[in-house]
Amino acid sequence: MAIFSSDLEALIYLLIIMAGFYLINKLYSSTLGKSKKIPLKQKTILNFVVKIVTVLIIVFFVIEGFPSMTKEENLPYLAALTGAISTAIAFASSGIFANFISGIVLMLLRPFEAEDLVKIEGDKGIVREINLTKTKLETFDNIIIEKSNSKVLSSQIVNYTIKLGKKKSFEDFKSKILAPQDIGFKDIYEDISNSKKEFEDNLKKAYESFSTKYYPKLYNYTFRMAFPYKGFRVIINKVAELCDLYNQKNIFRIKPQFDIVNYNISIIVKFRLLTFSPQKIFGFQPKFAKDVYNIIYKYKIM
Repeated sequence: MAIFSSDLEALIYLLIIMAGFYLINKLYSSTLGKSKKIPLKQKTILNFVVKIVTVLIIVFFVIEGFPSMTKEENLPYLAALTGAISTAIAFASSGIFANFISGIVLMLLRPFEAEDLVKIEGDKGIVREINLTKTKLETFDNIIIEKSNSKVLSSQIVNYTIKLGKKKSFEDFKSKILAPQDIGFKDIYEDISNSKKEFEDNLKKAYESFSTKYYPKLYNYTFRMAFPYKGFRVIINKVAELCDLYNQKNIFRIKPQFDIVNYNISIIVKFRLLTFSPQKIFGFQPKFAKDVYNIIYKYKIM
């Protein structure tokens, strides 16, 4: 037996119910989004649960509310229609379901969090939002890219963010952020910057500048550039001066570091920028790379 006495009545009530749920979802999402006490992970799950419940209630009213849907002579057609809709929904939602499962896996594995600086499928940027079905990434060009969670999970992920945790000691702080080239050089490496002691002094200044119990996140961003063999010593000395200039201006908080990582048809130099603000990477890494390129171009032709 149908809930309503006529199809027209059922249609009117259904439209009212749909409008009501739409407004409730909008109000709920807005209120939840403004709350700072609820973690992002729980907000995402709560939003998803509310949307699923809404859809199920509407489907229930569609099937049980219209008298014409429950007439005995229409039952075979209703069964066929239900089967067709179920099949269509299964095909349409297969990608959504895969993204949903991938979203749960991402939240469990936590390869990155909101505001982390990452590289996903070659796209570098800051993670602005993580939903159960997609992840939003803001690139260096200030473009928002939405990536499905199933695609994110199957991609190579590089996270440039170091979670430092509690403030214990300088040695603990240093051990968490040191790269392999800071600990000891392999044969192919050459100490061209003469800044190992200076680097440690800068780390100590950064460590002592925080009086709170917890560290902020540290962003350890790396990139590589090719240097010509001709005039390399002059070029690399000028690059060292550029790093000194950036350090004097306290742009990244810690002096930019660089090391030789490969010899091929050119010399590959790896740069490392350490900063406590991802916006500093956004704002100054492209300029720093351009300044290095200008030095290479200027002195390789001399």
